[in-house]
Amino acid sequence: MITGFLLTLLIAGCNNSAFTDLEDLSDAVTIAEDEVFALKAAEATDCDVSSARFAGHMLSGNMKISGPHLFFGRSFPDCAVLSVAHEIEGQEFPKTITIDYGEGCTGSKGLEKTGIITLHMTDTILNTGAEYTVTFEDMTMGNRTIEKTANVFNETVDNGPTVIRSEYVMTSTVVSEGTTLVMVREFNETRIWESGFLTPEIEDDVFWKSGSGSLTINDEPKFDRNIVEDLLIDRSCDYPKQGIIQISRGDETMTIDYGDGECDNLALVTKDGESEEIELKSGKFRKGFQRHKRNTKQEKGWW
Repeated sequence: MITGFLLTLLIAGCNNSAFTDLEDLSDAVTIAEDEVFALKAAEATDCDVSSARFAGHMLSGNMKISGPHLFFGRSFPDCAVLSVAHEIEGQEFPKTITIDYGEGCTGSKGLEKTGIITLHMTDTILNTGAEYTVTFEDMTMGNRTIEKTANVFNETVDNGPTVIRSEYVMTSTVVSEGTTLVMVREFNETRIWESGFLTPEIEDDVFWKSGSGSLTINDEPKFDRNIVEDLLIDRSCDYPKQGIIQISRGDETMTIDYGDGECDNLALVTKDGESEEIELKSGKFRKGFQRHKRNTKQEKGWW
């Protein structure tokens, strides 16, 4: 019965329709656009990690497998190779699960990835106290090279909502106008689930995301990066439905406001008393935004 439940859970997959049309930001990267990209990149890989984590329950040790297998979930790219290795013979945990995208693997929604994601699990994440680690090796997504290490913990309290906390460092590298930009995010994040954690349907997943951390660009002084109003993630919608992210340095502050609960493709970026709309699907400001005067190279006036 448990195996059947997990199989059903995996078949649901993850809806990646929010991650199409990732555009090249090489004309002049802004902090707001990079922030939108970082969220897309994290969610896109989280879909594959979730599928692999559950699929690992139904694969024997030291297996390598690829192709359109239903227990990976519908969104899991059939060009990726998944491996499962148990550390102690005859015991389910600890185990290591590897997703290998090879030299180029395009998922069902068109986001090409290369490289390897490795999960090391001490227990099923469904149990309070369980934890696992995630590591990216030689990963690229779109026009960016991505490195990431994350520790994920189940901190649910008896009779309370499911609470999943993560600590991660994510480094993305992009070439903008001939200059290499290296952006490092160090972040602590908590997800408090309202519904959907124990059901197979992605559409009923609803949780609140909070957290704080920092953003460093080319080893310059750090920006503070905080979720000042919890993000509402309702996976019946392709985009965050509400919440505010604040990025600040010195006496300058920028906010990205995802709205008041409606499902739409826009967020409002505000800085220095001015506001501009950014499209979440393309990850770019709307036409007319003077990105060259407000990009990451600016010591003042950055957006």
